[in-house]
Formats: sequence, structure tokens, C-alpha cells
Amino acid sequence: MSSFEFEPKRLKRSWGQHILINRNVLEIIASIVSESADKQPVIEVAAGSGNLTEFLSKRCSKVIAVEMERDMVDSLRKRFESSKNVEIIEMNMLRFEFEKYYRKYNRLVITGNLPYNLSKLFLFKLLDNAVYIKDAFLMFQFEVARRITAKPNDRDWSSISVVTNILTKPELLLKVGRGSFKPQPKVDSAFIHLSFFDDTSRYLLYEKCNRMIQDIFNYPRKNLRNIVKSRYGTQYLDIVGKGIDLSLRPQNLTIGDIQYLCNTILRYES
Repeated sequence: MSSFEFEPKRLKRSWGQHILINRNVLEIIASIVSESADKQPVIEVAAGSGNLTEFLSKRCSKVIAVEMERDMVDSLRKRFESSKNVEIIEMNMLRFEFEKYYRKYNRLVITGNLPYNLSKLFLFKLLDNAVYIKDAFLMFQFEVARRITAKPNDRDWSSISVVTNILTKPELLLKVGRGSFKPQPKVDSAFIHLSFFDDTSRYLLYEKCNRMIQDIFNYPRKNLRNIVKSRYGTQYLDIVGKGIDLSLRPQNLTIGDIQYLCNTILRYES
């Protein structure tokens, strides 16, 4: 295996790609991920130059490193040509075949330092494939991480918080300063853990209510009465109001509130 490296000429700046170079942070991440994986392979997405891959390979039984850029893939294969526990896959992480690897390895452990501009898309890809995933350990921009891990009544509680909390138990593990990356981004980052529930009822709730959740949180300053009236009609106010306070705003709604709202409106529509 070659020495620790960073090759800025190969980065896709349009994707917001920043290589993690802080060895202490890399060691912490590898330790956390390996403890969750135990003897199970780890799927690393957006492997980039392979810095995290290297630290993971020293602790994990197997690392499956996913990278889409051809020159990066060539560099990774060269860097890990003598590493028997590292497999390099040339693939866009947004097209990763979760079900295929689930059938081979059971519920998956995912990690990665995500390109900023693709991070939300990948999060929703994970949520859409929640049934195949055990844990995800991911690096996001700090503000995005705060929204993902927010709770009801938090300022950052939003649609992305709700859908993530339906399917996972999210936790912000580590704030990572911008100086830990090259090229240095303009904002700090955060490393988060998503512990996925193995619960069919939660999968069904997500599939059934995802669109409605997006609709509700498009109006963060309106109360529920105005949202229901404008989006679904005045005929829903009485029936919805029997089980939830219509003066609440989206920021105040719990998962239980949202489940009640969704079930009530869908049942009334049918």
C-alpha cells in the first residue's frame, strides 16, 4: 500500500468534493465504523483518493470502495493493489445496488466523506433503500448535519429531519473543522451516524407519507390549520383537528403527529 496521499488535481469541484486529510479524524471514523461492522464488510462511497479507505482497511475485515471518477479509480487500484481486503468498484454512488450487496452480506454498513453537492441526493437514496441497511456513518456539511439530526421544536426540524427520524436514529458524532480537508471548504463539516430501524411499519410510513411531509414543510411559517386548508381543503379541518392541535407549525410536529395527520387525510381521501 502506498503512503498517505492527496491529489487535488483529480477533484471534481463542481460536486463540492473535499478530501479528508486529518489523520486523527480518519482514525476516529475508522474506529467507529469498524466497531459497528465487526466482521462484516464496509461499503465506502465516494472513496476519492483513498485516505479513509486506508484507515478502514487496517481495522475492517473488508472494504468495498465505491468511486465513479476513472482517474480516481485507477489511483485507488494502484494504491491498494497489494491489499487483499480492499475491493474497488467503479460506480456512481447514486446508482449503488444496495439490494445486490444485501443479498450477499445481509444488512449493510455504509460510510463515506460525501461530496457536498451530492450528499442530500445520496441520503435520500439511502432512505429509499432503508430495508437493506444497518448503519450509515457519513460526513456532511455541518448545517446539513444539524437538519438531519434535529428533533421536534428545534429550529432545524424540517422535512429532511422527519424522514430521517422515521427510518433511523440519527446522531451527530463529531464536528470536523474546515481545516481537516483539502481543498479547504468555506464551511465546517460533521460526521453523523444513522442507525436504521429494522421495522416494516416505519418503511411503510415513509413510503406512504414522504410526499405529504414535503408538502407540509414547504410552509414552515404557517400553522397546521392554514396548511391543511390550502393544501387539502376545509373539509379536512374538523377531522384532522380531532387528534391534533391545528395551531401548531411544522416545526412543532412530532413523528406521531405527522403519522396521525398522514393516516387521517389518506383514510378520508379513500
